[in-house]
Amino acid sequence: MLKQRLLTAALLIPLVIMAILLLPTIGMIGLLTVVALMAMWEWLSMAQMQPLIKVLASLSFIAALLALLALAGINHMLLTGLVFWLLISFIIVLFANRPLPSSLAQLFHNKFVTYLLSMLVALLFVYSTVWLHGIAGKGPWLVLYVLISVWLADTGGYFAGKRWGKHALAKAISPNKTLEGLMGAIVLVMIWSIMAYFMGISQFLSLPLWIFISVLTGLVSVSGDLFESLFKRSYQIKDSGSLLPGHGGMLDRVDSLLAAVPFFAALLWLTGQF
Repeated sequence: MLKQRLLTAALLIPLVIMAILLLPTIGMIGLLTVVALMAMWEWLSMAQMQPLIKVLASLSFIAALLALLALAGINHMLLTGLVFWLLISFIIVLFANRPLPSSLAQLFHNKFVTYLLSMLVALLFVYSTVWLHGIAGKGPWLVLYVLISVWLADTGGYFAGKRWGKHALAKAISPNKTLEGLMGAIVLVMIWSIMAYFMGISQFLSLPLWIFISVLTGLVSVSGDLFESLFKRSYQIKDSGSLLPGHGGMLDRVDSLLAAVPFFAALLWLTGQF
């Protein structure tokens, strides 16, 4: 499994990096829309929705995205992403080690609620990434920065958890995740944030603020992973799909990014320097 994961990553990561650095913003919109639609399709499939419903949901996503890109104020969407993922993180912390109450568990099995959540998460992700990518001068590098941060958090969490993991992080949601793994993730993100700061990626932010934003983003990326795990556990599903060998489906691969990118973009916007 690890060999498959590494091989898939070795093939995909260079393509992703080139797309981020070389594509114009309109090209990024197209690429992100495809990724979001694939993740959304898998999410709706977990809820056992019919193909026609998934097609209509996909079309509604495209229509909503075009409307947002044309009409929405930046502050409204970025702040929505910040508040939404703070709320989700609060729910994750609250029920990390105890079962969801029946009322909340029923929401996860409500097809309309699942549709709304998948739409909101996908829209926030695409909108925030497009905003980030469009920042003059450093936009593509900031997108690449947050992607690498999430990849390192995932890597640090996996290997630190394997080596030192003893204390469960969220045993009611994802029993394999540990507090030691979380610490490994944060350490790698901190090291990467310091390296990126001296590479000039942070622009006008101070080093302590840059590290603070990066660490918070790393923590929220774990919330994105655990949020998907809540859905998979409620439907007794291991992977959202089988598109990527060793990684599961597209949603399994981008679940952390779905949370991290909107949160990171919102925090940068709040500094007033971007």
